[in-house]
Amino acid sequence: MDEIAGDRISAGRVLVCGSIALDLLGRYDGSFGEYQSRYSVKSLNISLPLASLRTTFGGCGINITFGLRQFGIDAVPLSAAGVNFNDQYRDYLCDLGVNIDYIAVDERLPQCATAIVLSDENGNQITGFHPGGALSDRRMKPSAIAEIEDYQLAVLAPESADLMLRQARDIAELGVPIFFDPGQWLSEFSDVELRELIGLSDYVICNEHEWDILQKNACLTADEVIDQVRQAIVTLGPKGVDIYREHRDTVRSPAVEPRQSGDATGCGDAFRAGYVAGLIAEQEAELCARIGALTATFNLEHEDPQGYRFDESEFAQRYRDAFGGDVPSAIWQS
Repeated sequence: MDEIAGDRISAGRVLVCGSIALDLLGRYDGSFGEYQSRYSVKSLNISLPLASLRTTFGGCGINITFGLRQFGIDAVPLSAAGVNFNDQYRDYLCDLGVNIDYIAVDERLPQCATAIVLSDENGNQITGFHPGGALSDRRMKPSAIAEIEDYQLAVLAPESADLMLRQARDIAELGVPIFFDPGQWLSEFSDVELRELIGLSDYVICNEHEWDILQKNACLTADEVIDQVRQAIVTLGPKGVDIYREHRDTVRSPAVEPRQSGDATGCGDAFRAGYVAGLIAEQEAELCARIGALTATFNLEHEDPQGYRFDESEFAQRYRDAFGGDVPSAIWQS
């Protein structure tokens, strides 16, 4: 089995470093590709009629926290927010039972991070992101968290390069394994920053496009990245996921077909939550990928990135339907 930091451990808390955002989600009833073929798109100057527009709770850090809690995992977010966090987000997280002790609300910054995401009928997305409160210098260091040395894993969800690097250095000194997810910030990293972050990390996860950027910006080959981490996880959308490990065969695991169409926003975060649930339960890479894929599909079947819910029996049945076997019971935490 794949092990975290080389030793067998019991599952427990996961630290999730990442943004809190209020997402503005729009739906375009059509295909961006068809639009581009019908109209000359110059300098990204386009105008899209939207079928729907709504505000939802989001942010990669909290989306992953939310997904982990579906498995009963004690996921603790480390983040910073603007003043509008107090309007509704605070009560919402408290109602979910999320520990908000390490979310710094900066009264100097009026807004949380904000993502503006436009999706087409094929799940393609155009995203704009403003970091808002995530830029606050009042965020706590991971090493200041109570009993942090006992956490089983730290997820570094996408944020600015300097912040992720500071957090990675702090976490690495504690000996807590790092799950590095650079995401949409990847193009902003220098080669030096990326190489250090990869070197500090136990796992790195990207989508197919980001995997190419990671290698290019880090000035490393795929093999040079894979040699430095336990797993390099590359999501491929509807084609599934590839998992690379040094001196071992590549694992290709499929996606799970949704039963209904929702919104693709947050699917990557849901996949990460499911994958991490498998990791801390000491499951093989393929099983982690299957758990992640099914979690992402639950997300895809809903309109909001934190709109899905499942219990153990429902997840087990969907897993059986998708993969023809039983989901490992070890992924469920009390």
